[in-house]
Amino acid sequence: MVDYRSEDREDHATTADSGVELPAVGEQRSSVDESLSLLSNRRRRDVLYCLSETEVASIESLATAIAARELSVPAERVSPDDREQLLIDLYHTHLPKLADRGLIEYDQRSGTVRWSTVSDELEALLERCYELEIGSA
Repeated sequence: MVDYRSEDREDHATTADSGVELPAVGEQRSSVDESLSLLSNRRRRDVLYCLSETEVASIESLATAIAARELSVPAERVSPDDREQLLIDLYHTHLPKLADRGLIEYDQRSGTVRWSTVSDELEALLERCYELEIGSA
């Protein structure tokens, strides 16, 4: 339950039981929600991890790299079937979602995927995800 009686902080709400201040629902919280939603899928995070290293990649190379990571095998050992399954998933689901949010530029005709400008907030979340999943270099 949220206590809205705080008169000195209109942009924050305090929960009655815990006394914890939460930011008011607005642009900042909605931006965080959107960022977390985008990063909630492992394959979307993997696309962004790959592009943060190379900036530009083909959809085929992304599919190979992500399949290799998922299967814990070298890229050379990724089967054509595994690569094809991932290509379909990237093409129809994850790349359009990332492109719609402006995180990548995706040219479907050439199959080229390019890193785009991301917010500082999203970049910080992505870096933290990388540290937790893959480890710091």
